[in-house]
Parts: sequence; C-alpha cells; structure tokens
Amino acid sequence: MIDRKSLLSLAAAVLGAVVLGVLVKDALREPQTIRALPKAPAAAAPRPVSLPGGATLDLAAPPERLLIVHFWATWCAPCVEEFPGLLKFWKEFGSRPGLDLLAVSVDGDWKTVEGWIAKVGAGGVPLALDPEKKTALAFGTDKFPETYVLSPSGKVLEKFVGAVDWSSPSVRNRIEQLRQASTTDLSGG
Repeated sequence: MIDRKSLLSLAAAVLGAVVLGVLVKDALREPQTIRALPKAPAAAAPRPVSLPGGATLDLAAPPERLLIVHFWATWCAPCVEEFPGLLKFWKEFGSRPGLDLLAVSVDGDWKTVEGWIAKVGAGGVPLALDPEKKTALAFGTDKFPETYVLSPSGKVLEKFVGAVDWSSPSVRNRIEQLRQASTTDLSGG
C-alpha cells in the first residue's frame, strides 16, 4: 500500500511533468501553416516597401502572380539559419512561370542588409526593406521569420509561422500546387 507522503510526491512529479510539457511544447513544433486568415482592417493595409535603388512596391496591390512574401531580419537567428535554404529554393523555383518571391527585411537600412547578403554570399533573392515594420505589422507579423503566399488577386493562401524548411517536399509541393492553380486561373483554364 502507498503511503500519503509517496502519493503526494508522485502527484507533484506528475504535475511538474505536465507543466514542463506545456512550457516546452512549442519548441518541438514544426513551422505552423495557417490556410485561412481573417481579412485585415483597411487601416492595417500594407505600406509600400523599399526596393533596392529607391523604388517602392505596394504590397496592398494585387501581385498578379503567386507571390511569396518572406519577412526576416539579419539580427534574427532563425532567419539567418533559414536564409540559405530560401536561396536554394529560389534558385530552383525562381524561373517557373507565375511565381515571384520578395524577402522583406525589417532591418533599419539597406547598408546592413546588403552587407550581410554580400558577407554570406546570399545574392539572388529579390529583396525589399521595411525598416519601420509597418508592412510586416499590417500582415500580422511581429515575430520573425514569417512567410505568406499571396494569390494573384492578393488573397493570403498560406502563412508559415517560423523558419521554413525550404527543402521539404511538403513545402515545395504546396508551393507548386498553388503556383499551378494560380497559373491555370490566370490563363482561364
């Protein structure tokens, strides 16, 4: 027979394990995919982002092609770790019709971003800058990295929270499905 002291010790140990499990559960999670997002209020419409050379791009306007919008920063460890995979993905997928990518840095200036890109040899990914994080916040992003896949009409089709394994067959297959569907929709087929 178990005495009262042993029973209390066992109950405390079980409670501790449950609390520990709740606290660390997100650390073991894969990036979250969200398929349906609520529409952002008009006041939160994305602001234009800066492109290299001084031009801007209004992400509130429909992209007319499938657009992957990836929010990241050079000071974000998961972003830095993920970036080579994004670069490799884009080198393999970038020539496919009907698909665009925009890696939107929330760093403070182009000098920081371009210096980091040159230092790690990550050129080739289309870049934009959102130093005040207004566009990121309008999308609902306040932690980085996060990635959105927008339809040609501007609807959010996918949202990836956290770093993405860009070599994952499931990620690549999903992007390809969305690309083919949007290309078919645009051609009227």
